[in-house]
Amino acid sequence: MTEHDALKSLLLLVLLTVVGPVLAVRIRIPTAVVLILAGIGVGPAGLDLLHDTPAVALLSELGFLVLMFVAGMEIDFESLRGAGLRTLLVPCASVVAFFAAAIAVALWRHLSAIELLVVSASSVGMPLAILQETKRLQSPVGRHVLLTASIGEFVSILAITGYELLAEDAPLSHRAVRVGKVLLLFVFSALVIRWARAAVWWRPEPFRRLTQHHDVAELGVRTGLLVMFAFVVIAAMLGVEAILGAFIAGALVAFVLREKHTLESKLAALGHGLFIPIFFIVVGVRFDPRLLDVAAIRDAMVLMLIVAVVKIGPSLVFASRELDLRERLAAGSLLSAPLTLVVAIGVIGRRLGAVDDRQQAAFILLAMVLSIAFPIVFRVLLRPATAAPDAEPHG
Repeated sequence: MTEHDALKSLLLLVLLTVVGPVLAVRIRIPTAVVLILAGIGVGPAGLDLLHDTPAVALLSELGFLVLMFVAGMEIDFESLRGAGLRTLLVPCASVVAFFAAAIAVALWRHLSAIELLVVSASSVGMPLAILQETKRLQSPVGRHVLLTASIGEFVSILAITGYELLAEDAPLSHRAVRVGKVLLLFVFSALVIRWARAAVWWRPEPFRRLTQHHDVAELGVRTGLLVMFAFVVIAAMLGVEAILGAFIAGALVAFVLREKHTLESKLAALGHGLFIPIFFIVVGVRFDPRLLDVAAIRDAMVLMLIVAVVKIGPSLVFASRELDLRERLAAGSLLSAPLTLVVAIGVIGRRLGAVDDRQQAAFILLAMVLSIAFPIVFRVLLRPATAAPDAEPHG
């Protein structure tokens, strides 16, 4: 590939990152879905203008890592700390119920382990965006959804990591060594968090600059990216999935810096402004609609119904008592739209050889349908609040 072709590919990618969100707002479809469709349109399955070259693949991988890093930062540890143990019991019980229901259905329907991960996954990104849009971020249903999604996302990442460790066809001793490496990564992360929290306590001034709104050097953004790449490299050295390192790095930054909102908005702007959209575009470029035969579409629709059962059923039983029936249904519906993690699980499963191209295509279709259908159900059940907008949004 010549330098001229590489520049044209980059121009097209950036153009789509600009046009995609504008179109998404007009047609009221999640931006990620529009970007995936745009990638299909300009990729080999469409106009054949963009190909999965090494340069494009590198940008996509970087976008994937930044997506997981931002996902880690989206966990609101201040809310988790302020909620108290008794308040956290409800979302924790909900997450346990999600996985229990998913396992029960998986045994009944003979689902594979990767399909079990898909139907049980939870993520913060889509619920956070919808709650901000409908001005329900600080409402009881909003707080319940965010707490549940934050805990569920963390557990989902751990489940993906555990699957990645167990899916490898290797001797038991080798697997034990890999599990030990994962535990070592968590021990190292805990030590870094403890040191960083102590440093922030004893010498707050240097860290305060990281969260300043006006910083010509943008030291906070650079430091955040440094932390992300450091943990990605450490994860790679330990033979652990890189996304776990990126996610831990984001969670570390969110946990250590109490006044993180300015830095979070800057890093999210950098990620969502360029790298993350490129990841979703390349997902579309690699997508072959011809793989979606009747069986694949049927599988995606069955999984959609299972996701609804797994998320809405437990939400009716375990949601906070201050939520009425309609709000519990709405909460379960919004928690049924883990777009980013479903796409991520499909990518990881393909990388590990656990799913073929047809199954990955079904997962992508499922992710798009979930992210369109269930937010609509949420909006129908709970019309946008007429109260004043929330304070500065977390993400």
